[in-house]
Amino acid sequence: MFKTIDLFIGLRYLRGKRKSGTSFITYVSAGGLFLGTLALIIALSVANGFEKEVRDRIVGTLAHAKILQYYSKPIEKYDSLRQVILKQPNVLAAAPYIMGKGGIEYDQVQEGILITGVNAAVETTVTEIGKKITYGKFCLDSMQSDRKRRLPSVIIGIGLADKMGIRPGGEVVLGSLTSDNGELSTTPSMGRFTVSGIFETGMYEYDVGLVYISIPSAQRLMHMKGVEGIQIKTTDLFRADQISRAVKDSLGGYPYRAIDWKSQNKSLFDWMRLERLIIFLVISLIIVVAAFNIISSLIMMIQDKRREIGILMSMGATTGSIMKIFMINGIVIGFLGSTLGLVIGLAVCFIQQRWALIPLPGDIYFINKLPVQIQWWPDVIVIYITANVICSLATLYPAWLASKMLPAESIRID
Repeated sequence: MFKTIDLFIGLRYLRGKRKSGTSFITYVSAGGLFLGTLALIIALSVANGFEKEVRDRIVGTLAHAKILQYYSKPIEKYDSLRQVILKQPNVLAAAPYIMGKGGIEYDQVQEGILITGVNAAVETTVTEIGKKITYGKFCLDSMQSDRKRRLPSVIIGIGLADKMGIRPGGEVVLGSLTSDNGELSTTPSMGRFTVSGIFETGMYEYDVGLVYISIPSAQRLMHMKGVEGIQIKTTDLFRADQISRAVKDSLGGYPYRAIDWKSQNKSLFDWMRLERLIIFLVISLIIVVAAFNIISSLIMMIQDKRREIGILMSMGATTGSIMKIFMINGIVIGFLGSTLGLVIGLAVCFIQQRWALIPLPGDIYFINKLPVQIQWWPDVIVIYITANVICSLATLYPAWLASKMLPAESIRID
């Protein structure tokens, strides 16, 4: 693309004259590209890290997907349905569940909650709730309370426990307004339970609003004969929507329907993607400003080198060669600035991943270190290509101006 002589002259012109401001503007342009690329790599990696932490906590608490019936109709023969689902390809585990709105009372304090009935023996195969117990144990069988009464067990979140002052062994009253058709009932059903364990997911919404009881207890509380649906764990988290649809189709379609973790949290992840786009657009302005600096430096360079340009053209240099000489400057500036920013940005992200030098207050955030996740595609590759393309485009107009200079006017001594 570039001849050897064009490349040699272009690199010589890149330094500029010592007493001119061209070299300084060139360094500023490279520095702007360096900072823009560095900031983009780090900012998007941090955004990816937070998204991964949120996703892991959601999927760790909820299953990858759910199979349930339309119109909130309960599934009565759920054991046989679970066995059929387990035989489907790409399904690792399946577990029945019941979910309904309700309330909890402890020491005359009431809070609204979401009651989840699960089978403790198989629930740990589809979610990680059993690994998130911080106090007590993951037990949904009947156990003795602090008042020496044997009652069904309940597991609550750390946020709810702290809010109401509940600890393992305490007795709570659960009330459900959900009837067997999935609608709210005007006559609540209530039951007394013993708190067997307290979990912490790191998601405030779950830690303050979710409670777990056994399926038989949930069926009695909600007057339900079967279960609401079957939770499934897939072989590929990011293909859970496709796998769950395939499972639904294998069951004959209607009256079954499938819901995956992405559709359940669509607004949250759409907002995260919009946030990443805004970060990219805003910080990219640094690269755009650097591109304008490249235009300024090239125009100043053309004025400094106008006599040399005239001599080259009188010696037979074509307009294409003149354009290439000055395009080389912008391309080299873009390459050096973006490459250096890319390397240092990746190094900073790697150091944070490896040694976690930047901590976060765990009592404010759900994590105790700044999360970082590097995504080569599309983040790193797109940033690098974008920076170099912008710099290359910035050279076109100044290079075109240089190629249009007349040799006689360029050589003339003012």
